[in-house]
Amino acid sequence: MKDTLKVLIVDDDAVDRMAVRRALSDSPDGFQVHMEEAGDCAAAHVALSRGEYDCAFLDHRLPDGDGLALLRAMRAGGRTTPVIFLIGQGDEPLAVEAMRTGATDYLAKPNFSPASLSRCLQAAIRFQRAERQTRLAEEALRLRERAMAAASNGIVICDARQPDCPIIYCNPAFTAITGYSAEEALGRNCRFLQGPGTDAEYVEETRAALESERDCQVVLKNYRRDGSLWWNQLSISPVRDAGGRVSHFIGVQTDITERRRMEEALETATAHQWALLRDIFSSVTGGKLLLCQTEGDLPTPLPALMGQVSLTAPGGVRALRRQAEAAAAACGLSERRRDDLGAAVGEAAMNAVQHGTESEGEVRASGSGNQAKVQVRITDCGGGIAMDALPKATLERGWSTQGSFGHGFWIMLQSADKISLLTGRSGTTVVIEQNHAPPPPCWL
Repeated sequence: MKDTLKVLIVDDDAVDRMAVRRALSDSPDGFQVHMEEAGDCAAAHVALSRGEYDCAFLDHRLPDGDGLALLRAMRAGGRTTPVIFLIGQGDEPLAVEAMRTGATDYLAKPNFSPASLSRCLQAAIRFQRAERQTRLAEEALRLRERAMAAASNGIVICDARQPDCPIIYCNPAFTAITGYSAEEALGRNCRFLQGPGTDAEYVEETRAALESERDCQVVLKNYRRDGSLWWNQLSISPVRDAGGRVSHFIGVQTDITERRRMEEALETATAHQWALLRDIFSSVTGGKLLLCQTEGDLPTPLPALMGQVSLTAPGGVRALRRQAEAAAAACGLSERRRDDLGAAVGEAAMNAVQHGTESEGEVRASGSGNQAKVQVRITDCGGGIAMDALPKATLERGWSTQGSFGHGFWIMLQSADKISLLTGRSGTTVVIEQNHAPPPPCWL
């Protein structure tokens, strides 16, 4: 049975509305589309107030207002409905503005077809579901953590004066978590909870803490009586007698299995959202901006021409820019393309200095003639760019998390052939590439 999607079409042109309806009706996507129409902003507000939609097709020009204004009102009101913005041929700057405002995708009206509309609709639905999964995973994770904080933890007391430090007490929560009765646990060392999947590194860390008579907190993969796996967040504290000697150890065990499962689910949902964001950025910038998730996603390094340049050293930014321009000249790039490369490198280097305590750059190149390419890699150790800030940070002119007045990624995208961006909590890496001649548009 096909899934039913509820779609709102906001367009004052009856012919365009009919074109969307026909294209979606013919769409071979494996789901059924229920469509409603609105010819102006007022009718759209009424429709949105009556219920939720899986997706909305929104035209820019409406008789009683602006499609962008309607989109802003939707997002300001907390509506997360995926919006596919409809533009005319050659209105790509308008599409960029719509994406900044909160559109999920855009489509030029001359390109209406069942295949193109189906592709946009499916991408929008996938993006919404990924966001919803991320939100639900975060909410579920917070709920699990609050519940665990309020629940009773497993507690054991081990006698450090006896050989092998045996358990002399365990509470009911310990028996409930592990499945072992008190009679089965007493007199044994806690290692009986370990198994083939227990990480030897953390076992050694626990052993060293016991030998040095200090507190310890580790996460271990343990096994219940029935052989099932559970994740044990273990806290160990020594207890000293009146003479200052360690007589016992208290172990507090928290079952965090569900939290680990939710963290894995959250990581999966975040990876899906990242992939969709990468595809959108590539589409909006004509393939110029590549959003990378790992080091392996960055371009293969070309042969190095010179050593690393410390950008925080006096004159470091200027030195890197001059190296890049010199490499471009040696590869036969035109003066205009050398200047463009220098502008992009200078902006990226200044960003690295401003956002990171340590930053460096390196110039690489290969080939000759029409095959020549210059590659500049710039890294910093700052806090990176948050996922929700990436659209503004990369597409909005002059936007900065530090409130600077530079041009940011906007000028880099205008000047360089390709920008690869890897950003996270440990820092940001930008790889700028300039060819001998501009590459053809990605749609050719």
